[in-house]
Amino acid sequence: MRQDLEERFIDGQFKFMDEDFEGCIAVFTDVLEADPQCAKVYQARAIACLRLNDTDAAIKDIDAAIKCEPENARLYYHKGSILFKAELWNEALKCLTQAIDLSPAYAPAYALRSEVYERLGDKDAAGLDINNAMVLRKESTNLVDF
Repeated sequence: MRQDLEERFIDGQFKFMDEDFEGCIAVFTDVLEADPQCAKVYQARAIACLRLNDTDAAIKDIDAAIKCEPENARLYYHKGSILFKAELWNEALKCLTQAIDLSPAYAPAYALRSEVYERLGDKDAAGLDINNAMVLRKESTNLVDF
């Protein structure tokens, strides 16, 4: 991303932190008009839309981010979390599974998928996933050298 667009993106992030979600959406929209292939801006705007309870816009933006970076596990995780909030359990399950397929050591995807399995009534799968999340979290913590 160009330096001037990066600076505008940071301005949008500050608006987000100040909970000016409409303001940050406007900034992110300006950035995307100049660079429509920037996944992180679509992702950020999706999260801002979600904060305004505009699930449809959030899904549209996260889909655009995925189109820009189809191998990015975090984007599928974020789509899964948006769908989770919308109580679209089966769709959320598919996205979280895709995130795990792309990044098998991505603990947050296992943790959220565990919650989806709980909502779907599959306690065994939920237990396996929360266990995987805890093991992965512990392994990543053990990698830190003090």
